[in-house]
Amino acid sequence: MQSVDTHKTHVELIQSETERVKQYINALPPEALERPSPCDKWNVGEVIAHLEWFAEIYGGMMERGLRGDLSPTEGFPPVPGTLSGPALEELYAHGAIERRRRLGGNLFVAFNERYDWLNDMLKGIGPEDWDKPCYHTLRIRSVESFIPTIVTELAVHEWDIRSTLEDSPSISVSSIPILVDRIPVRTRPWAVAFPDTSDSQGPIRYSFELTGVGARTLDLVVEDNKARLAHDGEDLASVSVSCDMGTFVLLMWDRMSLDSADSSGRLSQRAIKGK
Repeated sequence: MQSVDTHKTHVELIQSETERVKQYINALPPEALERPSPCDKWNVGEVIAHLEWFAEIYGGMMERGLRGDLSPTEGFPPVPGTLSGPALEELYAHGAIERRRRLGGNLFVAFNERYDWLNDMLKGIGPEDWDKPCYHTLRIRSVESFIPTIVTELAVHEWDIRSTLEDSPSISVSSIPILVDRIPVRTRPWAVAFPDTSDSQGPIRYSFELTGVGARTLDLVVEDNKARLAHDGEDLASVSVSCDMGTFVLLMWDRMSLDSADSSGRLSQRAIKGK
């Protein structure tokens, strides 16, 4: 379990990120809500509705867990893990569309109130509470494990909204370290950003030199159109990539590809000699 100071920092981060996102979306003109977003099935209004519904779902899971209640969220399967993959994604996709329709002109008010409630709950979590188990659609999880997901939802979907309305939006710098730390434990394949490897003779290893706050080096192996972190002892890297941490996050969350980021000047890549 993380330290008391780390928990406090993360709770304060969610509070500050929430306030910034609230300020931004509350200033959107009505016509902006109908603009298409990078999320295939949602327009901007439906992305905001998803964020509001997400806060209710995940906040509810945490709240019940804090009370020792492992009962499922209404409308979700009673046994964790029985709904996953495309079926779960479809549930969330249609849920956001229905939520947007039902909220109508109360969308911003609902968003504001929901995140005020969520932040009040987070501030009340004590040091002894963070490892308490909670129901989750996929598996039983600790209260602590929900924090990176909340940060990710706010940061990535804020970018989704801004990307439809701004020429060169940036993902939240404050959230980037948490998003990068999530890469090793992401459950979905994350090879959408990379060229098709169907005809490759074996795996391709990419070495990422990441710049900016929290700079680091990460090697990813792409094989059969799936990506994973490289393990010690595997073949040396075939391709060297240099980019900032924010661009890397957008690659890993399928918001751009290596080629599109390269052509827009957001990264540079080169084949490593001898590979």
